[in-house]
Amino acid sequence: MHASSLRSACEDRLGRLDLRHRFTEVELIQAVSDEVGRRIVCEPQDMKGSFACGLRQQYDDCEMIFYEQSASPLLRRQIIGHELGHILWDHQGSVSRADFRSDSELAAEIDWSSCLGISARTSYATAEEQEAETLGTIILSRMYRAALTPSTRPAAATERWDAMYT
Repeated sequence: MHASSLRSACEDRLGRLDLRHRFTEVELIQAVSDEVGRRIVCEPQDMKGSFACGLRQQYDDCEMIFYEQSASPLLRRQIIGHELGHILWDHQGSVSRADFRSDSELAAEIDWSSCLGISARTSYATAEEQEAETLGTIILSRMYRAALTPSTRPAAATERWDAMYT
């Protein structure tokens, strides 16, 4: 997919979410959860020495997102946004048990019998990784841009105030 059409498709997916102009990480996760009909749990994990800095596990009733516990807030949001991108694009994941080191604590915690798919934030050589990373970048951009600009469609009183005086 061409970069401009990929960006447009990502914007469309993000536009389907029920998000206000200024949204938090928690509100974003809840909006994606509402959109896909599954609970989403995000947890920090020691992923140093791992092949990924973020990981998503898909189950019938929930999605688990793990991110590097020492990541800065900016990187944490990018990782979570990337993994949420996999969820919104309905990627099945291409990571297998063989991708983990044999001594990996994270691999030991995965319920391999009920896990439907695993995606990991590693490289961006595949179309799925490019889709997820583009959507994660757009999410991060919106979060930070919205913090600095007034809403073009103010709903809450504070947003109307901002729009009037900025």
